[in-house]
Amino acid sequence: KFRASVSRAYRLPTFTELYYRDPANQGNAALLPERAWSYEGGADYRPSSLWRLQATLFHRRDRNGIDYMSGSPNGPWAARNITSLNFTGVETSAALRWRAQVLEWSYTGLRGVSQLLPGVYTKYSFNYPVHSGVFSWTANLPGSMTARTRVGAVERRGRGAYAVWDLYAARARGPVRPFVQFTNLSNTGYQEILGVAMPGRAIVGGVELVIR
Repeated sequence: KFRASVSRAYRLPTFTELYYRDPANQGNAALLPERAWSYEGGADYRPSSLWRLQATLFHRRDRNGIDYMSGSPNGPWAARNITSLNFTGVETSAALRWRAQVLEWSYTGLRGVSQLLPGVYTKYSFNYPVHSGVFSWTANLPGSMTARTRVGAVERRGRGAYAVWDLYAARARGPVRPFVQFTNLSNTGYQEILGVAMPGRAIVGGVELVIR
């Protein structure tokens, strides 16, 4: 199956972006609305009932994109419009269903180009993942148990790559359904937004009671 789409986006600046101020962030009442065109095309292929393959190419052209900018990577930040900001990328994925198990792989590559002056930092727009890959495994186990695990690896622009591993197991049937979830098992230190550290290793467990 082949597919393609074209879309038009429009976003007004928020109250925070227009007027909010604190020691680290400053709004801008003169901000213009964001406008963007997006294009994508791709194909889905199922060679058998076991396999599913997908690939997509996409391109987005933003004008007057809104972001917080600074002359230092540590701020302070001021809301500004980015005159021109273009992103081009590819997404691929593959899934294999074998008996009671599902294995999935996916990869996304992204490249952004803008008209920013040298030495200008953005808080969000250029903190994007250049390469991102995910492997996941889901299985129905004996005893009405289900298990899922996911390993994601990300390399953000201008920063090193890191990986995060999550694991989940639960009883899927019956009136008493215990579960346990492990997040960031590798205890990886990383930041999705500059200056905001994400949680380290964590364990959550509980019991779900189903009353009918």
